[in-house]
Amino acid sequence: MPNADATLRVEFNARRPLLQQLAATLEEKTREALEGVSHIDRIGFRVKDTESFMTKAGDPKYTSPLTQIEDQVAGRVITFFRDDIQIVRDQITSYFRGVEHEVKEPENATEFGYESDHYIFVIAEHWKPEGWAEESEMPVTVELQIRTLFMHAWAEPQHDIGYKANVDRITQRELAWIAASAWGADHKLNELADRFAGQDSD
Repeated sequence: MPNADATLRVEFNARRPLLQQLAATLEEKTREALEGVSHIDRIGFRVKDTESFMTKAGDPKYTSPLTQIEDQVAGRVITFFRDDIQIVRDQITSYFRGVEHEVKEPENATEFGYESDHYIFVIAEHWKPEGWAEESEMPVTVELQIRTLFMHAWAEPQHDIGYKANVDRITQRELAWIAASAWGADHKLNELADRFAGQDSD
């Protein structure tokens, strides 16, 4: 008789095609919502891979992981400049039905680290692919992140390095230095963009 983890894995893999269809639809709708907005580097949605889902599902707070895990489908919008985040935020929140918004940044003003706008949106009925209603315990929300190129350049490799077990003090300090450098570069690039805004690029 299969154990609970094996059953959960099979159930999640069985619904991945539906989640992938939803991800494609949401990416298309996000592109529509941001049509004409300048300084967008990329827009993308993905379905959480099975191993990441199973790891997260192991958290005791998830009593029904197939429904409760909010980033089974997740999107990301990457902007050139920090000022563009507010523009994207305004467009997105007027297009999607938001549930939760959190600006993630270090709590201490003297610390540097992960920064990103995180949104949780309700999955609209007309975006759900055919066959969605026939499945039980489907997710009701998706996640969207908005961040700049520098925020993204820090967050992705840091996730692979900084979350590993037994990271020594020197490595932690090096990661903090990189985060501070990225933060400074991000702000300076935004400042330069403001300085030259409206000037002819020719």
